[in-house]
Amino acid sequence: MNDSARPITPSAIEIGKLLAIADRDLGQASMVSLHLDTRFALAYNAALQLATVVLRLRGIRIRKVGFHERTFQELGSQLPSGIRTFADYFDRARRKRNVLSCDHVNVASAGEVEDLIGQVRAFGAWVTEEVGRSNLASTSSGCSLDGSAT
Repeated sequence: MNDSARPITPSAIEIGKLLAIADRDLGQASMVSLHLDTRFALAYNAALQLATVVLRLRGIRIRKVGFHERTFQELGSQLPSGIRTFADYFDRARRKRNVLSCDHVNVASAGEVEDLIGQVRAFGAWVTEEVGRSNLASTSSGCSLDGSAT
């Protein structure tokens, strides 16, 4: 844990809410009627919520300053070596999301949106397994991370 993070006690209620937000946003990101930039931002937000779940499960809360960037930095140090690439991938998505949210329009391509959605789904499956292995396992009910309720 670095100086931009502080220890916390994981909360089943908070984890459940974060998973529900990720599920909602990933479902909306799949709606082809939405603008590609909007879909990208929604998929990115789902990734951010899932990354936050991982950190909460490990008793970590990122401080507000630089929250998005620091979340993915800390995530990289918390993931098993075989899946650390998710942290790098989502950090690159963060940079693109900054551009489309603040500077330009028509930034995301259909391929980028679909790839991000696929990466978030794969990461979400791993996160769901992690929640299931935790002592907060009951929080995962109702969240499918594919846009449909379970």
